[in-house]
Amino acid sequence: MTRGVHIGLPGRQAIVLDVLLLNANRVVGIDRLVDAVWATEPPATARTQVRLCVSALRANLDGIGLPSSIVTRPPGYLMRVADAAPALASITPADDRPVHFGELLRRHRQSLGATQRLLAARSTVSVRAIRDLEHGRVSRPRRDTVRLIAAGLGLSGQARADFERAAASSRPTTGTSAPGNHRKRRSV
Repeated sequence: MTRGVHIGLPGRQAIVLDVLLLNANRVVGIDRLVDAVWATEPPATARTQVRLCVSALRANLDGIGLPSSIVTRPPGYLMRVADAAPALASITPADDRPVHFGELLRRHRQSLGATQRLLAARSTVSVRAIRDLEHGRVSRPRRDTVRLIAAGLGLSGQARADFERAAASSRPTTGTSAPGNHRKRRSV
């Protein structure tokens, strides 16, 4: 395996890889990957686009010494991760942008295979609040809401700390809005 090599992945490839890694050594259906890439209405070509992402991922992984880590298994793909951790750690999103809280929430929810309604039932937070958080319509999630959702997702340890930190970083540090920003955003 190559050490110290960094490859950048475009958004869709990074999302597909995230879902495969979160479900390491288990088959992930192509429909689940489609749902992860497109939170709302996927295009008619979504399944083909996911297949193209997987093909490109295979080429990128081959470049860092992991030629057969993604295998096709009906109804989708399986990511083999035995002894792959050092090489996989070198993969970063192409734009190195920070993951927003709503996106992180959606990724965790989808990695469980849970709908917004199921997460709402597990966390006792409303479906609307979860939807608004995922879509970035809420600028300041309350700490207790974040904790309830983290518990509903079954997060613990470092994953929970990262989740709560992402929520806290989405909160503004002052109570004033930017000049000219008159759109009110609510908190849940």
